[in-house]
Amino acid sequence: MADKSLSIYKRTSMFADFLFFCKKNLIMAWLEKNLIIKKSGLPAAGKGLFTKVDIPKGTRIVEYKGRLQPWKELKKEDGHNAYIFRINNRIAINALPYTKAKGRYANDAKGLTRGSGLRNNSEYNVEGSKCYIDSTRKILKGEEIFVEYGTEFWNLIRKIQSTKTVKEKRKGK
Repeated sequence: MADKSLSIYKRTSMFADFLFFCKKNLIMAWLEKNLIIKKSGLPAAGKGLFTKVDIPKGTRIVEYKGRLQPWKELKKEDGHNAYIFRINNRIAINALPYTKAKGRYANDAKGLTRGSGLRNNSEYNVEGSKCYIDSTRKILKGEEIFVEYGTEFWNLIRKIQSTKTVKEKRKGK
């Protein structure tokens, strides 16, 4: 008798997990339609990702989409291609050719050039070989979505920029 109850419990739990998964994906699909790309509020950042609706804290906003590639193929582009998201030591997402993928337009408010009063309001979450951007606080309608890239990324960018500056000085530019 206990085995039957456990079996029913497991099936109920699996069904609840399935419903949660469906609800989460439906919300993300609806939300993605309410995201727009326009000039970022960060100085010299280019385009940014903005919301047309309020987003509650803890909401899955958008998937960071791109081509899944072996990290060894992309490593040479690291720092030169700002649209690489490294999943682990073996694979990464290359969003450079995916200009319609909205997740790639989320900027880092803690980057090289900071805007007054701007702070990160979301974070990356990796699940298997996929990456998502989830809100860490309530994001109001019209706000830009900011996600931290990490100190490793910014240290690499600084290193590349200083190397370019040294090369330009040697060439007399």
